[in-house]
Amino acid sequence: MDITPFVKKLLRADEKVLYCILGRIIEDTIQADRYIAVVQKQGDTALFLFSSRGIPCTSENDLAVEDVFKINEEFHLRQSEAHKDNVNRQSSIDDFDPLKNTEQVVDLCIGSQKNVRILLPDAASAKYLIGHIQKAQSQLQTGAPQGLPSSFAWADKYRHSQSGCLYPSQAPHQDNPFLHDTFNPTATKNPFQEDVFDPLKYMNISDQDKNIIATDEVPRRQKQMSSDVNMTDSMSGLRKAESRDSLDIIGDYYGDEEDTTIEGFPDSLRAITNQLGIPGSGVDLVNNLKPTTAREHVVKHYMKLREEEFTYKKYYSVFCGTWNVNGQSPPMSLRLWLDKPNPPDIYVIGFQELDLSNQAYVFSGSPKEEQWKNAVRKSLPPKVRYRKVKLIRMVGIMMVVYVKEALAPDVPPHLIDADTVATGIMGIMGNKGGVGIRMTLHNTSLCFINTHLAAHQDEYERRNQDYRDVESKMRFKQFLPPLLISEHDQVFWIGDLNYRINGLEIDKVKSMIDKEKYKDLLSYDQLHQQLGRSDVFRGYSEGEINFRPTYKYNTGTNDWDSSEKSRIPAWCDRILYKGAGIDQVHYTSHPDLLISDHKPVSSLFTIEVKAIDKEKSNKVYEDVMKKLDRLENDYLPQVKLDKTDFQFKDVMFIEKRSEILTVCNTGQVPVEFEFINKLEEQSYCQPWLRITPYKSVITPGSSCEVRLEVLVDKTCVASLDASNHVLDDILVLHLTGGKDFFITVNGNFIPSSFGCSLEALVQMHGPIRETPTAQLIEIEQPGSLMSRDLTQGGRLYAIPKEVWRLVNHLWLYGKDQAELFLQAGLKKELVVIRDCLDMGVPDKIPGSVHSVAEALLLFLECLPDPVIPCRVYYRCLECNSNYMLCKQVISQIPEHHKNLFRYLIAFLRELLKYSDQNKLEPNILSSIFGEIFLRPPPNTLTRSLSSPAGKAKALEEEMKRAAFVKQFLINEYDE
Repeated sequence: MDITPFVKKLLRADEKVLYCILGRIIEDTIQADRYIAVVQKQGDTALFLFSSRGIPCTSENDLAVEDVFKINEEFHLRQSEAHKDNVNRQSSIDDFDPLKNTEQVVDLCIGSQKNVRILLPDAASAKYLIGHIQKAQSQLQTGAPQGLPSSFAWADKYRHSQSGCLYPSQAPHQDNPFLHDTFNPTATKNPFQEDVFDPLKYMNISDQDKNIIATDEVPRRQKQMSSDVNMTDSMSGLRKAESRDSLDIIGDYYGDEEDTTIEGFPDSLRAITNQLGIPGSGVDLVNNLKPTTAREHVVKHYMKLREEEFTYKKYYSVFCGTWNVNGQSPPMSLRLWLDKPNPPDIYVIGFQELDLSNQAYVFSGSPKEEQWKNAVRKSLPPKVRYRKVKLIRMVGIMMVVYVKEALAPDVPPHLIDADTVATGIMGIMGNKGGVGIRMTLHNTSLCFINTHLAAHQDEYERRNQDYRDVESKMRFKQFLPPLLISEHDQVFWIGDLNYRINGLEIDKVKSMIDKEKYKDLLSYDQLHQQLGRSDVFRGYSEGEINFRPTYKYNTGTNDWDSSEKSRIPAWCDRILYKGAGIDQVHYTSHPDLLISDHKPVSSLFTIEVKAIDKEKSNKVYEDVMKKLDRLENDYLPQVKLDKTDFQFKDVMFIEKRSEILTVCNTGQVPVEFEFINKLEEQSYCQPWLRITPYKSVITPGSSCEVRLEVLVDKTCVASLDASNHVLDDILVLHLTGGKDFFITVNGNFIPSSFGCSLEALVQMHGPIRETPTAQLIEIEQPGSLMSRDLTQGGRLYAIPKEVWRLVNHLWLYGKDQAELFLQAGLKKELVVIRDCLDMGVPDKIPGSVHSVAEALLLFLECLPDPVIPCRVYYRCLECNSNYMLCKQVISQIPEHHKNLFRYLIAFLRELLKYSDQNKLEPNILSSIFGEIFLRPPPNTLTRSLSSPAGKAKALEEEMKRAAFVKQFLINEYDE
């Protein structure tokens, strides 16, 4: 059981729990259960030991701080595997093996006075604990921010018992007699009443400044360990590459089963950069590694201006291939598609519809992934050795990138990253969307995108929306700030884009194909009509198409679709590219591969990349540093803002509004600006506000346009109810080495039924736009439903009228609709549906069935407290396999929650009666609605998906949520 929420309640708001685990403290022959927590405040990290009245701990009242150890220069650790016959043997960090599942001992040495031995349940727990400790120790090496000494005054307030005594923990149902000897944060006396002065508390110091890139001064093993346990999205790409789904580091030899790691290369500029206090080298800075300090930004800018002086051109071949395989297993060989007489330097291979089984929607694993991966490996040119850069899969969309073994040293592993974007319903179903892999070759950044966009002839606008979602949402989070697709030198976009031929009858289309009038036919192609004429694939190019459409064929043949639907042939499968230095050699399809209703497509490119002459780079770098020193000594940063006050009036739910702030550099030196956190706040802006870019460098005489974007969505709408509909924020724009500017953002939010509490919705008789503000405030008050006197007139709805309208519409018009609750709706239709629900008109809900289905899910997801209240979340997970216990939990939730749950379950059970038409199954519905009905309490620490343990735990919870809902779908629900 994760007790992190309990620990957080015992700490102050600005004290962050990085990791918490149950272990045992060993002293001589005594072992005692203790909870070990790593806690951080303003860059200082401490290790807390908590005793508990019972194991497992059930509330914060069971916990008491037993000891606190500051992770400073006097703090050291050793680690080894625990042996039953010799648990006290001498241990060393070098003994650590992350693959072992046996108990592990961690020895903590605090100065020369105190040693603490901790027994942890397995190697993964030891790995995370040690990693957090080592990360804190590595931050000590960078020095305290602003040159101030480290302050642990906040941790001293918790220290009470320092005797070093260890007491065996008591049985779960017995009181611990030693609890009175430990500090109890819930005691009457407040330990913060006599708070000591902490200078760091009064200074504007952000933890963001601590994201320093490791240099070769840090031992290689320590760097790897730190990246292994980083629990944030900005985790090292090396670790991400090792995770099962986001894939493998460079090191998979073609034809080999073992993965090996490419060693780092020595940096010839290390001495210079260490002397100047800049992490990384000049070579790193121009290698697409995003700078983290003002000096790095400036150095990168000047190096970029002079890169012609130290770079030279090299040319490589890139093979891109895409195939929608229609859920089939691979054929005996893919050599007709992949094997080339002149083996390419880089292979980029994408698949769609890799797995069409319902299990692929529900579970993350798929046997088809391994089958197709092996088929690709065996079909690469046999005379050349290739190494896998990365493989990534989201449901049926998979992409793998290989490079020649000789090229691997020129692809730095720490600059490899991947991401996925689901564009299925609610942005959570990965049946449609895209996957991306980025890497750096020499000094040129490459990005590969594989997408499967919305299907069907008339879903032209939905495909455009899918493209926009992938383009805007894909983030390579290894970098700070995350890299966007558009920030790469060269981009290759492949996949089943699903654009069709419009405006011609099928016989006319086939006739033109037979006559090979491809150029004339392309004028009716939906994608061809948009390239260069709209924001869809703006800046991308496509080679000349001189091959037959790739869809749709009778499986196993080259004959056009002869089914009842008789699809019009179309070039669904495409390869596009963007960037300088790309020359397309050929672009073709492969009709001899017959297993799918699509034909695979391939394209060969020659790309021009910039390679670095290290000797020349060093000279330019030194010259840049000398000039920078002179500029910094002579001038101060100066900027001018075109405005400092922004007004956003009548902001509405899911409608984006934006304004532009122009920052001009009026000084003589490059200026770095950044929006920084205000004191005691966790972010530099409110959750409804987004700033792009939030940090940048402006050269003298230039300006930067900063977009301030306001969007009230499902993540924040519940906090902007009728009693708090004012949008108000003050932004702090900080100039590195200069002053701060304050920018005000104000506005008002139009209340919506999306985001209202269930208690308010069942009391609200009319549309929310017609309900007086005073009444909205009254019914949104906690306990308003309990205090309502129904004897004085009035009534309550059994369920919200908005939910009834949505469900009734789906029942009348969508119960037999294929892909119901799987296909995403259109955003413009969601806005119209919102207005319909909020204003009460028209009677019939506008928009497609898929948009109404997504609106229902969105409405339920916006409830501040979900359909099944958060307080019973963990009980639901525990009883997921027992239907009687599941019913018992539901019987104990408030009546209005119970009514809504029963109504929705009855609706879903009715939909399953039409499964022959709508193709729905209990597994699919339970997976979707498990996410909607059940949400963990708001103060629960979000688990990271970057570690195997975090992934496994998240998957376990996901399956338990689905299992709980499935119990009510497959069993008769009658109280």
